[in-house]
Amino acid sequence: MLKWVPLKEQNSYERKLLKTMKRLKIKDFQFNWDRIGCSIDFRYQQNSYRMEHSVQKARRKGIILSNGLDCLAELTQSLTMLAEIIERGNYDLETWIRGMQVVTEEESSDYDEEFHVRYRPLDQDTLAPFNASTNLTNFERNQAVRDAARH
Repeated sequence: MLKWVPLKEQNSYERKLLKTMKRLKIKDFQFNWDRIGCSIDFRYQQNSYRMEHSVQKARRKGIILSNGLDCLAELTQSLTMLAEIIERGNYDLETWIRGMQVVTEEESSDYDEEFHVRYRPLDQDTLAPFNASTNLTNFERNQAVRDAARH
C-alpha cells in the first residue's frame, strides 16, 4: 500500500490562509476542500459568511484548476489581496463581505417572496412605450442633429 503523504502545497496554502485570516482579524473560521471545490466559512461581528469556489466555476470563466486545493489557493489569494486593500485604508472589511453573508432558510423565503412581488414579469402592453426600433430611430435622429450643430 502506498503511504498517503499530504501535499506540500496543502500545508503552504493552509498556513497562508491562517496568516491572512489573522490579518483580517477573523478568529472563528473553517475551511474545507475536496476534489472539486473549496469553501471558507467565517464569523465576523456576529454574522456568518461563506466563500466558495469550484473547478467548474473556474472552468466557466476560462480558468483551468485541477482540484479543490487549487480553489483553496485562489480563495486564499483573494483574501490576501482583500487584506492588503483594507490595510491600505481604502475600504473596510464590512464593505467587501456584505455580499458573502450566509442567508438563513427563513430569510431566503422572505426575500424570494419580496422579489416576486416587486419584480413580477411585465406584459407586452406595458413594454409598448419602450419599442427598441422607435428609440433607435430617435437616437439616430438626435445624433444627426448634434453632428450638424457641431459643424
